[in-house]
This record gives sequence, C-alpha cells and structure tokens, in this order.
Amino acid sequence: MSVLPRLAFGLLMLHAVSAHAIHFDVSISLDNGPVAGSQLITGAYGDLPFDTQPFDYLTGHALFPGDFGDFEGGPKSTDDPGFQAFAGALSGSASARDFIGFRALGTLQQWTPATGEWTTAYSGVGVRLFGAVPPAVANAYIQSLVNPRLAPPGAAAAFNLYSAGTLFTGTGIAGPVTATIDDAGSNGAFHAHLDWYIEGAAASGAYMVTLQLTDEASVGGRGLYVDSDPFHVVFNYGLSAAQYETAFLARALAPVPEPAAWMAMLAGLCLCAAAARRARG
Repeated sequence: MSVLPRLAFGLLMLHAVSAHAIHFDVSISLDNGPVAGSQLITGAYGDLPFDTQPFDYLTGHALFPGDFGDFEGGPKSTDDPGFQAFAGALSGSASARDFIGFRALGTLQQWTPATGEWTTAYSGVGVRLFGAVPPAVANAYIQSLVNPRLAPPGAAAAFNLYSAGTLFTGTGIAGPVTATIDDAGSNGAFHAHLDWYIEGAAASGAYMVTLQLTDEASVGGRGLYVDSDPFHVVFNYGLSAAQYETAFLARALAPVPEPAAWMAMLAGLCLCAAAARRARG
C-alpha cells in the first residue's frame, strides 16, 4: 500500500476510533542536543493515523490531525495533539532547565463541505488553546496576592491574559502569542496535553491552526535554541470520516490539474522542445 492510501486509510480509522480514549503527540527534540544554537525539531508520536509524516503542499509545514469530537474532549474540545519530549531530548539540569512553549502564527483556516475549499475562517469562529502560564507571570501574580505593594505593575492583568488562552481567528491571534507548554524534568523529558476549544458560530468543517515551538524568555525559556519550523494542526469538527479525509488530503496532496491545465502544460512543453530544436539547428 502506498503512502497516500495508507494516510487516507489511517484518517478514516482515526475518525472511527475517536469515540474512544486515544492520544497522539507532537514530539519535541533538538537537532544537536541541548546545546546553544540547536534547533527545536517536531515529529509525530502516538496513535497517529499515518506512518509517514504528511506535509502541507502549500506551505511545506508538517500536518497533524485533531478531532473536537473525541471521547475525552466532548463535541467542542480536545487535548490532542499533546507534546512530548523523550528522556535526554532537553536539558533537565536544575541550573539550566528547559522551558518549551508555543508561538501562535498566522490566521485560522477553514474547510467547508459545501464548497470543498480551504479559506480563511469565517467571522465569529475561533479555536482557543490554553497554554500554561509562564513562570515569571505566575510568580508575579502570587506576589500580588501576598504583598501587592511589592508586585510588578500589571501582575494580575498579565495572569488573566494568559489564563484566558490564545485565540486563533480568521483575522489573526488574540491573547498571548506565546505561552508555556511544559518544562523538562531532571531526565530532560516531559509529556503535556494542553486544552483546545472551538468556539463561536463554528459550522461543521475542518479548522487549521499554525504553531511554532520556542524556548524564548516569554515562556520561561533561556533563548538558547532556534525556533522550530512552523507546523499545522488540522481539526475535525462535526465532519464525517470521508469529509475529514477529503479536507486533510486537500492540504496533504497537490491538486490534480484540470484537463485544460494539462493541455496548457503540454502545449508549453511542446513549444519549449521546438525552441530547443531550433537552437540546436
């Protein structure tokens, strides 16, 4: 079975078992280990419905599936995909512990069954991701409760901003653009599942967000590593298995040219061939 049929079959199976407790993760590692200048790398791990990572043909970014109808999340929420760094992937040293976070990018994209096309998400629709509150923000908030006079200005407002989550919409990102995912344990590993919600006047469809991993200071990191390449998460919201497969594969596969486009391409190739013959003659 080729890669593309396996991917399509896997997406159907993902939808079929989404009423049960499954999970899948974006794996996190560093291309040269936990040393300054390494780049954060993403991969696929867990109950993912493919054995070869699919990529978006428009952006070149990795694609991960998600389902707002899964058993754990109910009809409008999920905690998949999660994020997992295996032992030794990050620095777990007490004096140099890694905090890894996400950066929200771009705009929310939407696939609609009636049109069969990907577009910018409609007005009034949003996907919200609740990251962890960065350590500095949490500490400042605690200080504001214990001794308000010594707390940094705006400590409560900053805490409330992060607590409200990051919102992806068709016009951009609202709320914190970066937030913490987790920090490494002493063995350089972590496994975290954040909460995702779809909200507003969301119609049945597929919804795609774009993220990037970072260790910048805003998430509690040390700013030693190069940010990961961006990646996409494509969520199913109320679609049938066949519809979700169509939406996902519309991004994972380059569209097949229409007959008229094929004729134009062939005509162009013939003209190029004729020009080359004249040049040789």
